[in-house]
Amino acid sequence: MMKLDKMVLANAFGLTTAMLWVLCSLIVVVLPDLYLLVMRWWLHGMDVAVIASRQLTFGNFLLGGITLVVSAWVTGWVFGWSWEKVSGKVSG
Repeated sequence: MMKLDKMVLANAFGLTTAMLWVLCSLIVVVLPDLYLLVMRWWLHGMDVAVIASRQLTFGNFLLGGITLVVSAWVTGWVFGWSWEKVSGKVSG
């Protein structure tokens, strides 16, 4: 049975999120109509064109990516810790 390591899990969450962030950002820039369509699907048909900005700046890309990857890393670590806790591998 594979041992769950919360640091490995956190790193995997962070790396996966970074890759998805880059892919999503490319879609926003290269295929803006597809981006708006998918957002409408995810937001239950809400007209996102009213709030959507098609101008992805490098600053928005970088800062959005950093905060998202950090959030995903923390989520992975907390998930790993929780997994250890409920499986009885963490004392206290």
